[in-house]
Amino acid sequence: MQEPMPTGFEVLATMFGLSLPVFIALFVVVSVWTLAVKGYALWHAARDGQRIWFIVLLIANTFGILELAYLLFFRAKRG
Repeated sequence: MQEPMPTGFEVLATMFGLSLPVFIALFVVVSVWTLAVKGYALWHAARDGQRIWFIVLLIANTFGILELAYLLFFRAKRG
């Protein structure tokens, strides 16, 4: 009898040297972090009328790095 083929997550977990539950937990944490920071940055870009930043932030997926750079250095400052 053949062993079942590993799933994508199992292959990735093995590549990173992690167990499947640890890899899935890490994946969920990174996904929630990225979504939260992206949403916050998009909200500010839209509110401040910065269309180019909104489009770039919407398309680029950088695990929150680009979004944090925008929020810290490029966001319009309010009085």
